[in-house]
Amino acid sequence: MSHFNEMAAQWDSEDKIQMMKTLADQTKALLNNKSPIDIMDFGCGTGLFGLEFADQAKSLLGVDTSEGMLEIFNKKTEGHDNFQSQLIDLENENLNKKFDLIVSSMAFHHLKNPMAMIQKMKTMLNPDGKLAIVDLDHEDGTFHPDNKAMGVQHHGFSKEDIASWAKEAQMKLDHHIINKVHKNDKDYPQFLAIFS
Repeated sequence: MSHFNEMAAQWDSEDKIQMMKTLADQTKALLNNKSPIDIMDFGCGTGLFGLEFADQAKSLLGVDTSEGMLEIFNKKTEGHDNFQSQLIDLENENLNKKFDLIVSSMAFHHLKNPMAMIQKMKTMLNPDGKLAIVDLDHEDGTFHPDNKAMGVQHHGFSKEDIASWAKEAQMKLDHHIINKVHKNDKDYPQFLAIFS
């Protein structure tokens, strides 16, 4: 986690801001939410993805395990009482709250057990609630410059992986490739998986 605390101050690069906006715009278009709703952004970082949903949010809770990231998230949301953050490791702790929508962008490849997280999130949804997970399509391990230092547990996820989570959690799955990141002379597709 020290990696993310150290990186927090420089996290919001132009590239990241643009990528997260693109991902959020695609996600919002495919979700077609009725507003206003209660939203949780899992692995929110500095809020680049989740805060793009601010116009739909009755409330928005950003959760992360990095204090450094949440400090920046909190600065961005000052004066908005309905936007809050919580320092919590949801893999090992529970959060007794319910949401209409749980979003997560580029956090799942850091989880030890993504399927268990889907099942936990399912219990945190209101009736008709949805999970919207954005992450890397399965890749060869070259996306991150240093997988170990950056806490990478998975080199993305195939559509089959994600379908197995949905089946296990008894949820419907809507899967789309919504963006490509070009680096290292190759394209790394990013998916959106909507579980309902």
